[in-house]
Amino acid sequence: MLVYPVRQLEKYRQHPLQIEQTLNLQANLQARDPQVLAVDPVKVKGEVGWEKGLLYSQLVITTNLTYPSTRSLQPVVIPIKAQVKEFYSDEANQSSAEHEEDELIIPLENNCLDLQAAIEDNILLNIPTQVLTNSEKNTGSMPSGNDWNVISEDQYQQNQKHAANPQWDKLKKLLPPDEK
Repeated sequence: MLVYPVRQLEKYRQHPLQIEQTLNLQANLQARDPQVLAVDPVKVKGEVGWEKGLLYSQLVITTNLTYPSTRSLQPVVIPIKAQVKEFYSDEANQSSAEHEEDELIIPLENNCLDLQAAIEDNILLNIPTQVLTNSEKNTGSMPSGNDWNVISEDQYQQNQKHAANPQWDKLKKLLPPDEK
């Protein structure tokens, strides 16, 4: 488990703590997102140190995650490689820290740095919104059934341009006919 008390990390002000671990996070990730079907061991490499009076972690997270296709629900293996740099602050260092106005600084709970939670968050954030199998990517086919089919947003826009607007027909009835 990657939980470090801030007091323990104080000794790494001059030289960062190097981290290289392999974690089994499948149960945790499945509890947070029930659609996760499987997770390979998560490799984490990076460092934890101090910069501008703030505690930081700079990590490279790699794993393969199995997730259902957004079209067919078939399992799809998604390679995840996330580079993450986060800044943390405890109450004692927050007032003296120098940081950019737009930097996000995460407050520490119980004066402990919990990297496992940050790793899980970043894996879940890196799941794409559209997950497709190779055949779905190559063919571009959409699901269909009796009296229904799924169309792309582009196809929908094209259909809307060519479709007759029934509201215009109602308005035309209110106007007198054109005399030629």
